[in-house]
Amino acid sequence: MKALSIILISFMILFGCASEEKQDLTEQEAIKNEPHIGRVIEKIPAKGYTYLQVTENKKDFWIAVPTMEIEVGETVYFSRFMIMEDFRSDNIDKSFDEILFVEDARKSPTPDEMKKIHSGVLSGEKQDIKIEPLSDGKTIQQIFSSKSTLNGELVKVKGKVVKFNKQIMKRNWIHIQDGTGSENEFDLVITSDDEVKVGDIITAEGKIAVDKDFGAGYFFPVIIEDAKIEKEL
Repeated sequence: MKALSIILISFMILFGCASEEKQDLTEQEAIKNEPHIGRVIEKIPAKGYTYLQVTENKKDFWIAVPTMEIEVGETVYFSRFMIMEDFRSDNIDKSFDEILFVEDARKSPTPDEMKKIHSGVLSGEKQDIKIEPLSDGKTIQQIFSSKSTLNGELVKVKGKVVKFNKQIMKRNWIHIQDGTGSENEFDLVITSDDEVKVGDIITAEGKIAVDKDFGAGYFFPVIIEDAKIEKEL
């Protein structure tokens, strides 16, 4: 208990809250360790730290981080934090029903966070989708089976959006399926500046990259990069 109290007090001092934001620390306010990826929707600068309202999985919540250069619309990654309830900040004259005090906020993902970004669909089941192939394009099966010869080539593909992540590593990440492909090669990842929604039928045109390593411990055997997107109306 004594060790835990020392950790919590140090954590509060990190944000300059020990004297300014008077709060009682209890045994329930333990430091948690679980990866989170949030998009910033509001920012409030304060002395020594920054308040950020973020959205993750359609849920909006507040976090406080040491002073950080980050703007609305950008993505913040973190895993070590402490939850505080009924928190009052005299510094910014604002009360929070709940807020997360974050120790390790950053703008680039760790390997574990990259896995979270692309989890679910890649390890899930092939969906029951039937898409009419493009006369001037490729199916997902054709892209995977001919990836070595298509490397670096401009390719068009049509499919249904099954997952979308906005502005991760300054890119939008789109997963599509078209009903083709083998057991482990039915989901194609596309990066783009364009935004889509899950369920959209899209045509993507971009360059094929093979054995793409983004340097965060995450590897794609094939990916379409910097694609231009057309949505089917």
